[in-house]
Amino acid sequence: MIPFGLLSPVTGEALHHDTPHSLREGKRGPRWPVVDGIPYLRVGRDGLVGEVLGHLDKGAPGHALELLLADQDEWWTGPKADPVALRDLVRDMKYVSLREACARLGWGRVGDYFVNRWTDPTYLAGLALLEAHWNKPLCAFELACGIGHYLRELQGRGVRVSGGDVVFAKLWVARHWVAGQRPQLVCFDAASPHWPIDQAPVDLVMCHDAFYFLPEKARILDALRKTAGEEGWLALSHVHNSARPGFSAGHAVSASEIEELFPDGLVYDDDELTLALVEARAPVPAAPAALDHAEAFS
Repeated sequence: MIPFGLLSPVTGEALHHDTPHSLREGKRGPRWPVVDGIPYLRVGRDGLVGEVLGHLDKGAPGHALELLLADQDEWWTGPKADPVALRDLVRDMKYVSLREACARLGWGRVGDYFVNRWTDPTYLAGLALLEAHWNKPLCAFELACGIGHYLRELQGRGVRVSGGDVVFAKLWVARHWVAGQRPQLVCFDAASPHWPIDQAPVDLVMCHDAFYFLPEKARILDALRKTAGEEGWLALSHVHNSARPGFSAGHAVSASEIEELFPDGLVYDDDELTLALVEARAPVPAAPAALDHAEAFS
């Protein structure tokens, strides 16, 4: 794994373990829970954080885990997870498949997407983007890593990987069904007042099929670039085009905004990346102004 230092998402001050299941800022600063080795650093969840810490301090990690598994992002429109199903999942996790875990978490169509993502054209476009610029990175960080599809793929190629996501349950599924115990995983909101991972340079920084969800894109992009440092490279795939009708939530961007955000970047039509992968050839980038027709940019 990449041993990132962790910072308070509220103040930016360094965090340290005050117990095996919690992090604290300073000697008497706020505490943050750590469940299954995954720090929970979401801002605006003070009540949930306090309740989870209460269970952990009483030696009831199962109850703490159930609470975090029910937490969702702000875009979620589905029903709340069934507490009984979550309790059963925590109890039976060693005997449950990935598909069944997604079902018990109540993820609906999102769970269907995750289970079948391995062959989705969007996922393949992200792989094609990485392959086109592959330079044998030693370590990689993925923002909005979901359940760890890309982390698993890179880890299988000897890359040390780390990931962050705003939904704790996705990271937990990544840990137990997809990417395993080695990646360092952190639950946080990219729009927090402070970026909570200490920005030691990383060879490869990624955000796949998620950048369009993020508000304050320029500020978050600056944090991603700092994480990549001077020598690393940044790969973002499937950024929705606001000029095309879309069927998912988020903040799509225009071709002109892509040009403004990535003035020195190589830009691709997502369809071109997928087609290039199928045809076993190098993808061809294009000027953003020529990609008004594209469904998504990479």
